[in-house]
Amino acid sequence: MIKTTVMMTVATLMMAQAAFAGDCNISVDRKACPGKEVEAMKPYNGKNPTDETKKLDSAEACEKWAEKTSKIVRKGTLTEKKVSAKFDGKDLGKSFSDKAECK
Repeated sequence: MIKTTVMMTVATLMMAQAAFAGDCNISVDRKACPGKEVEAMKPYNGKNPTDETKKLDSAEACEKWAEKTSKIVRKGTLTEKKVSAKFDGKDLGKSFSDKAECK
């Protein structure tokens, strides 16, 4: 009986956590360095801007993902990257960006 109660409690908690997760949608706009357009957009099938969606627990987690995504990691191919975010369809009112020198 105790084992069944514990299992039901755990299952209820797991469902409650899933119920609070929301859709975080980010829009990423990239600006390629001159002459690097094809190389810079290749990972995105040539598309710009791109949209990505993740299930996250809060608007704050959505903002953190957007901020992390805004960082340019492929230096020398991108000169600028801008990211905006919505959580459950609501614009979070913040955008994040990063700039880098072209070589």
